[in-house]
Amino acid sequence: MDTSDLCTIPAGMSPDGVYNFVNPPSLGPAVVAVGVVLCVISTAFSAGRLYITRNKMHSADYFTLLACLTNIAYTGVICAQYKFYRHSWDIPICWYTGDALKLPFVQTVLFSPAFFLPKAAIFLLYRQLFAVQRRTRIAINFGLLITLLVYLSNIPLAAVYLAPRAGQSWDSLLLSLQANSHPFALAGAVQSAVGTVMDFYIFFLPLPIIFRLKLPAGRRLQLVGIFSTAFLGVGASVVSLAFKIENFSTTDSAWLAGITSMTSLIETNIAIIVGCMPAFAQFTTTTISRSAFFKSLRSRLLGSRGQSGKSKSSSKGSGSQAKTPTLVTFGGNQTPRRKNYLELSDTALLKSQGDTMLDNPAEELHEMQIRPSSTHRTAEQDV
Repeated sequence: MDTSDLCTIPAGMSPDGVYNFVNPPSLGPAVVAVGVVLCVISTAFSAGRLYITRNKMHSADYFTLLACLTNIAYTGVICAQYKFYRHSWDIPICWYTGDALKLPFVQTVLFSPAFFLPKAAIFLLYRQLFAVQRRTRIAINFGLLITLLVYLSNIPLAAVYLAPRAGQSWDSLLLSLQANSHPFALAGAVQSAVGTVMDFYIFFLPLPIIFRLKLPAGRRLQLVGIFSTAFLGVGASVVSLAFKIENFSTTDSAWLAGITSMTSLIETNIAIIVGCMPAFAQFTTTTISRSAFFKSLRSRLLGSRGQSGKSKSSSKGSGSQAKTPTLVTFGGNQTPRRKNYLELSDTALLKSQGDTMLDNPAEELHEMQIRPSSTHRTAEQDV
């Protein structure tokens, strides 16, 4: 059959017999908007974290860097398929060629590092912060191992179901793709289900440790709030799982592909943001809020109120030198300068910290930082 004839035949059966190849409803613009906006935000969070940790980078920081770069590539591949995110009956058959199958294959391969790296960075951050007891380290390492096994499986799945056999062309894959769609969808649903369980695991894992800290209730809730951003990723994972299950009975797989791609972008970017949250919170308080631009902007917005506040503080400190608190950041270069960061001993983590209350929860994490001694093993040493 002539290719021009194929361009007049819809790839799916319309429920009302109407199809539109010119200006149909499409999820393409929404997928591109969500992907670009979230990618910019997660990249900014990653940059803030890496700026703070630039003096002493740990495994979690390197994983975050790789996750950010992979996420940019993953977002680009998904956005490049924007024209396919419409109803199946609004797509002409001639669009489905061997070349059109290459991008879904690359997307499936990139799925593994795009999902594993940011979640591995979260587990490694937990290990730096909370692995002061053996059972906590075991729980974190268990989550890390299961996450690796779950998402690593996507690479052989892509090789089996989305790539041509040796010596065959990509066009030959068009004939077998429909037959292989059901087992591939089943494998994807199982993987998504296990991934959802692991997202809940990531969300709940640090909460018992945080609640054991002897802090005022308000301060403890602020710390919980920093790590509870992981719940956004849980929501995206649950929605993605629901639509992957629906994919078994639908005849509109192209539209569902747009929805699941959007939820995948939300999940990967949220995972990066969650892993960067503690360091980025410190970045905003020690770098952004103290920058000349921010101070100038604040003085312009507050006007005379800002000036009156300054005069009050200056009059308060007259006759004696104001004492400036020293903050230790996530690898930042504030004084005193330390090479290591996030070094926690079991006593530092679990004993009362009511003697020194700070202005924000990110600084609370840094007050748990102590120097290694002969009587305390640090989490970094235990690793």
